[in-house]
Amino acid sequence: MRDNIVITDMRWHNIYLNITMQGADLEQYEYFIWNRKGERYPLEVKDGRCTLNIVNIPETELLRNGKWYFLARREGREALIHISAGCGYQLADLDRIYRYGSEKYAYIISFSVKDAREVLAGAEGIARTPETEDAGEAEKGYQEDMVCCMHTSYMMENRRNDRRNILVESKNLLQLCKKAMFIVLKRMINLAYQVLALLRRRNGKRILLMSETRTPIGGNLLALDRRLKERGLDKTYQISYSFSKTLQQSRWKTLLAWSRLLWLTAGQDIIFVDDYVPIFKTIHLRKDTRLVQLWHAGVGFKSVGYSRFGRPGSPHPTDSCHRRYDYAVVGGKGLTGVYEEVFGIPEDHILPYGLARLDGYMEPERIQAYREAFYQKHPELREKKLILFAPTYRGKTQDEAYYPQEWVPQEEVFRLCGSEYVFCYKMHPFIKEKVHIDEKYRGRLCDFSDEGDINDLFYVTDILITDFSSNIYEFSLQRKPIIFYAPDKDYYQLTRGVHRTLDEAPGVVCTEFAQVVDAIRQEKFEMEKLDGFVRESFDGQGRYASDLLIDSLILNQREGRREI
Repeated sequence: MRDNIVITDMRWHNIYLNITMQGADLEQYEYFIWNRKGERYPLEVKDGRCTLNIVNIPETELLRNGKWYFLARREGREALIHISAGCGYQLADLDRIYRYGSEKYAYIISFSVKDAREVLAGAEGIARTPETEDAGEAEKGYQEDMVCCMHTSYMMENRRNDRRNILVESKNLLQLCKKAMFIVLKRMINLAYQVLALLRRRNGKRILLMSETRTPIGGNLLALDRRLKERGLDKTYQISYSFSKTLQQSRWKTLLAWSRLLWLTAGQDIIFVDDYVPIFKTIHLRKDTRLVQLWHAGVGFKSVGYSRFGRPGSPHPTDSCHRRYDYAVVGGKGLTGVYEEVFGIPEDHILPYGLARLDGYMEPERIQAYREAFYQKHPELREKKLILFAPTYRGKTQDEAYYPQEWVPQEEVFRLCGSEYVFCYKMHPFIKEKVHIDEKYRGRLCDFSDEGDINDLFYVTDILITDFSSNIYEFSLQRKPIIFYAPDKDYYQLTRGVHRTLDEAPGVVCTEFAQVVDAIRQEKFEMEKLDGFVRESFDGQGRYASDLLIDSLILNQREGRREI
């Protein structure tokens, strides 16, 4: 098979799904719909068009529950059929719900874009992509690896939507037993918290700063802590701290950490967090304890929280710690709608106070002090312009995080820099692999991944190159050029999910490194886009965000959402 076959369009007409394909010699292939269990049913394709009658696949039946993909076969060799990016963006509008049985049942068909490599993991005899004339072309992945997944599900009305049906969720008896044990354990932990909460007295003066994702204290929580102490409030309020990396621990270590957390949280009047907090999925805080989310990142492009609802990794409608926040603090009024979507709480409980860690961030004295310290440490960079390369990671989890270093050809970077620029890597903290810089490129290329806070590095950065990262939020205050470089732009957006696309980015967007080089050499940065982004993200209220937090939520004891 030497011809790429691509699905370019999909449309419904009643129960018929009309599919359009493109490719050379389409009539030379046989076509099937297939699942990973090996079940396959033939499809009739004529002149690049195929019509599926969904109540007759297979004959006189509907497809059973599962995930289905499109295959092409030629000369005994089978391969997955790709989907174009344009068609991929249309899939969300194709989902269908067919009700029957007095509307007590439903047959649901939904669509998503999947990575062919993941689909075929463990499957034998099927190629992830048809061969191309250039064998290396298929190894690029990204566009070539995007395939259409058709999800089919039979659903029954659930009369108790506040409860999970673990019998339905479980694939086998062992999984059912594990889920049942987990539910019992959660209830025991919550009961322990409720008992401790009754035993511990409150005086309105107890504050807990905590994180289950990072150590030590940093970011917004550190800024709030410093401001509390600067105002002398640590003398009248009892401030407690708890910082761990629960998500990186074993379950037994997590239980040990939680035993201390149960005691701490049971006696608090107000709790400040800065990221995802798993314990609050398990315990139900007392009504007079307020939980405030000081999200660690500014707004970016990646979908998080309920903006991922319906996608893999989606939070549960009722069983999510995001639902438990009494308040969430964001950078500006223009972002309240974004975080209403992310956290799934009412808009009037999202406070546009700004980010505490940016208090004083743009003060000239602070900037000058950092610049002097930086150039004393790196005197060779004093007369250079610094290009900072700081993308987000690839991979589904923290343990799998990586970034394809081949996307940044060092020979081209070296020529770009010349005597004017230096190119500095600042990789995401999740990425463990060190950047390899060939000895002949050192001096113009360097790795600042361990240099410290990226927000401070922005003081000496002339051009930021990033992709879907939220680091654009802080850097935009510098009013300096941002280049968005994403070779996998469509692939990432369609498989990972974003709450807005790079088409809305406040800068020039590139999918090839040659475009990055041209943008820098020609100074084509599209700076006009930056002003609107800054206006949306920052209100310029003139007060420290940490002071607004203290005055509104601590000193004035603003009423919490839990009492509604």
